[in-house]
Amino acid sequence: MSTRHTTKTVAIVGGGASGALTAYHLVRQNMPARIIVLDPRPNIGLGLAYSTPSLRHLLNVPAGKISALPDEPGHFLAWLRKNYDPAASAETFAPRAVFGRYLQSIFTEARGVELLQASVVNYRRLRSGGILVLDNGTEVYADRVVMATGNFDPAILPGVTEAATRTGAYHHNAWTPAAYEGLAPDAPVTLIGTGLTAVDVVLRLRELGHRGVVTAVSRHGIFPNRHAPYTPIASSVIPKDTPATCVAYVKALHSAIRGGIEWRAAIDSLRAWTNDLWLALPLKEQQRFRRHLQRRWDVVRHRMAPPIADLIDAELQAETLVIREGHFAGVDTDGTTHRLSIQTPQGTQTLETTRVINCTGPSMNYRRVASPLLKSLFSQGLATAGPLGAGFRCAPNGAMIDAHGRPSETLFNLGPGRLGTLLESIAIPEIRNQAVELAEELRIGLFPAAQEETRGAYTAMVAEPAVA
Repeated sequence: MSTRHTTKTVAIVGGGASGALTAYHLVRQNMPARIIVLDPRPNIGLGLAYSTPSLRHLLNVPAGKISALPDEPGHFLAWLRKNYDPAASAETFAPRAVFGRYLQSIFTEARGVELLQASVVNYRRLRSGGILVLDNGTEVYADRVVMATGNFDPAILPGVTEAATRTGAYHHNAWTPAAYEGLAPDAPVTLIGTGLTAVDVVLRLRELGHRGVVTAVSRHGIFPNRHAPYTPIASSVIPKDTPATCVAYVKALHSAIRGGIEWRAAIDSLRAWTNDLWLALPLKEQQRFRRHLQRRWDVVRHRMAPPIADLIDAELQAETLVIREGHFAGVDTDGTTHRLSIQTPQGTQTLETTRVINCTGPSMNYRRVASPLLKSLFSQGLATAGPLGAGFRCAPNGAMIDAHGRPSETLFNLGPGRLGTLLESIAIPEIRNQAVELAEELRIGLFPAAQEETRGAYTAMVAEPAVA
């Protein structure tokens, strides 16, 4: 594959999975433009999820369902057998770090893509295109800009004192080495959250030799469910003509399960239609889902690989991993004793601990994340939050919608940013499809006369989304 440079430029902000796959598909579609990926990290394709140093952190999707190329469903499995595990099967749950190497190998095939190792700190709109200002003072003009910024740090939690952060009693980011350094093997550790991030932290602690009790605090006190074999079903258990309400959706789902359909099969039957069902819901129903059903959905939708689920079950049975239900209320320290407070129906309870690690997951309140670029876009009215206040509000093609409700002709996004309007947009099946479609959108938009006749040649790749 090759690309020839012209006066047209596409700049991709972010070099994680979303950015790497967008660059790859632009080249694969013979985009006759200069393609630039801007990221402060040298390793393109890893992002947050796939940059883990631990081989114990497994994908939560089996190898047969997580190809990065929608038109080649067996692409990752073939790569895995050749480059890591010759005995891998479609049901193998590979390490996330290995999948990161796979994404990197795909990016290296995108010949001619330029990498600028820098952070984008500002954006200036022009009559046509815009200027990206980098942290080294360089300015880059682009006809089209793709925001592939991935995930940000967790939201700031109220009640964490400055002393708790300064002394290391509290660690805001579970992915930094500092969260695990200087920890005595038997020291009690407390995690805020019981989602997949908390699972990762438990595994990492044990890998590094920690053997003390880990307490996980959350409102619901539920870890994700596990993957297990099932017989797939061909059609969605929520028919398209189901009334667009949370109650109707839940009734249809429960009816299917009561009728004998295994719950995993029922959940995964929705995979190709989840966003359509979500977009059909009125705003009030979406708000109702977020309040009452989101966590219940997460624990059945984002499941643990069986080997990881076995480890978590063993820890819970041995009581080396303990769940405490309650609302996080704060962390404080007197320099010697660290205390975490939680609100429960019985009142405020205090836990003494050695370290508290925030496992609440990435912040989706883009107006408050620590990104100068996003602050610039929001302050200029070039970006707006989704209807529920998260991510970006965007058009179906990924164009970012401004404060006047107009879709941009220059700024686009994919991946987590689209959670402003979608329910599913962080898994590889969504990201790979968005990358293909966005690459075609940009190609047609920049070169309509030369490329119009080939419209649809590549979006055929994503006509049948895979279950994952």
